[in-house]
Amino acid sequence: MIDLDRIDRKILATLQQNGRISNLELAEAVGLSPTPCARRIKRLEEAGVIEGYAAKISPAALGFSICVMVSVKLAKQSPDAAEQFMTAIRAQPEITECLLVTGNVDYLLRVWVKDIEALRSFIREALQAIPCVAETSTMVILETQSSNRLLNVPVAGRKARPRGADLPADRV
Repeated sequence: MIDLDRIDRKILATLQQNGRISNLELAEAVGLSPTPCARRIKRLEEAGVIEGYAAKISPAALGFSICVMVSVKLAKQSPDAAEQFMTAIRAQPEITECLLVTGNVDYLLRVWVKDIEALRSFIREALQAIPCVAETSTMVILETQSSNRLLNVPVAGRKARPRGADLPADRV
């Protein structure tokens, strides 16, 4: 694992907020000149700390109006069943997230579809048709209160604090 100093962490926090920031603006924000800043970014990318850059796209703009979480229980716990399941779901573009979880289910899937008919079709024809799937349960997401994929990037030597922890009690 790569050691991250205070400046690396500032770079990461800034890039999370704005992945399109110019190197010049980023360098100014973290207190470096552009060349060392660009070198640090390249090092962070090569080390796998920065996995990529992406745009946030509105699902509604693409016609997706329904988001669901589907829990999936496999018929048996085996490497073969897990591989069969993963191979089958990789071919499903509706699935935007797949989480292997503990508890009484094996996987949680985030799925985006255009309408209820598309959801019904996806569950029956895509998920329940996978031979190793024993059971599914679907939860429709009615509203998202907070969807923040930003990671807390604490400055080196300081513990991560919850948002608002640095505010006076009367402002939290």
